[in-house]
Amino acid sequence: MAGKKRVRMRGVKHTSKRLEDDLLDRSKQLAENPGLIRPACAGNCRKCAFDKSFKSIDGLRKIIDNPEALIKEASRFGGDDLVRAYAGTVSLSAAGSIPLLASAKLPGGETISYAVRGTVKADKLIGCQYFDDPKLRMFLYNDMIKKNKLHLYSFGDDVVCSDKPNMPEEYLEDTFWESPYEFPNDGFSCGHDASAVLEINIKSLGTTISICENCAKSVSSLAYIVSRLSAVDPLDDMDVRVRHKYHAPGEKDYESITGDVLKKYMVGALTDSSLIASVKRSKMGDLKDSDVSAYVIGSKNYGDNLDEFLSALSGDDHEMDALKKFLESNPRAIVVKNGKVSEALNALWENDWKGIIAAHTDMATAESMGDVSKNQPLPTLIAAYDKFKTAGVSATLPEFKKPGPVTATADRLAKAYKAGGAELLKESIETKGLKNGKIRTVEASFMMACGIAEIPFKLTPSEKDLADYLKPFAKNLIDADGTRYADAMNTYLIASASGERV
Repeated sequence: MAGKKRVRMRGVKHTSKRLEDDLLDRSKQLAENPGLIRPACAGNCRKCAFDKSFKSIDGLRKIIDNPEALIKEASRFGGDDLVRAYAGTVSLSAAGSIPLLASAKLPGGETISYAVRGTVKADKLIGCQYFDDPKLRMFLYNDMIKKNKLHLYSFGDDVVCSDKPNMPEEYLEDTFWESPYEFPNDGFSCGHDASAVLEINIKSLGTTISICENCAKSVSSLAYIVSRLSAVDPLDDMDVRVRHKYHAPGEKDYESITGDVLKKYMVGALTDSSLIASVKRSKMGDLKDSDVSAYVIGSKNYGDNLDEFLSALSGDDHEMDALKKFLESNPRAIVVKNGKVSEALNALWENDWKGIIAAHTDMATAESMGDVSKNQPLPTLIAAYDKFKTAGVSATLPEFKKPGPVTATADRLAKAYKAGGAELLKESIETKGLKNGKIRTVEASFMMACGIAEIPFKLTPSEKDLADYLKPFAKNLIDADGTRYADAMNTYLIASASGERV
């Protein structure tokens, strides 16, 4: 038991026949063999703390069949609690009956019945009368263990005592396997690599219990382990930590659980799953808020190796280019669940959108986009890139003041093609809600001039004929350099019968 437990006494009641038989049977076993309650030694004590008690118990052999004499020993003021509890318990066998029982409420809420004898404390009587119960018998030893700074382990039919932490492997198996975990090969590890793993290290055994975040349950494994252990500090043989992936290069990859958090975990106020989640949330937040280069995908930490991190990502070329160029000159910690570059960009976008766009294009383009912090990264990056490329071409061509609708459309499409070929021209086509037949015809003529066979909207027969007629004029405008561009535009406008002029 982790700490000192108090037993609350209730009233007395008449015994049931079965309970009486069980208590009498255990009393008889102890009368015949007091060694049943003597802990086995697993330490190196110069003198056993139990020697004096059991020497006194051996001295009770001469009155072992005398219930009155045994009750007198159980009532001896200031006597050895273990000796008095033994005398009171074996007096039951000597008397051959149990007239009345008391009931006590245990720390876990369970109510237990026991026979009152002499002036022995309830917890000592319960511990002795239920010596075959691994948990209840701990009440008999707790005070002596704490007084002599010993360690006691109760499991199965055994009670083992040591002057230092020395947990038997059978004890760990017996207590931990009361938990709901079932691990491969009856081991103490789920065997999974995860972003966060709970580890309970039993130092005297050299054994570590490992439970990943996906296997962790709403129980405290530590509470199971200390449930039948008595010591001044039941945790002096254990290290509890949560190993995690959320650390920068050079930092430790685990968080030690200590202080009040450890105490809450020991008594079950924190569970395996809640402890892991708490540490994971805290360390992930610390990492994201740091000004370091650190990259994590799922359960793999890439440290500050940007090339390896990017190689593990997949996604659109615009996204990859923007992320790479931005991270090369801006240290950031990125934590994502999967290998999608879009998730990495989304993690940065709200705060770093302008820098990301500038890395992909230039700062002038980024500032010209307005506030796009709430927009999706990919379409925004594409629009910015198109704007950036078109701006470079536009600088070498005339800028028309107050252009009409046909002029504006032809100018936009011609410059788009010059900046990015047929692909960029296709992206510049306005296909939705295009009701103006003249504009449909202009757009169709430029697509035909660029070799785009599939027109994304319907043309009337007359519009189709005009688009075919305008095709060579559109081609001429696309091919025109800065000195011929205005003349080529005027030629196209005259051919389109738009009435516009530059």
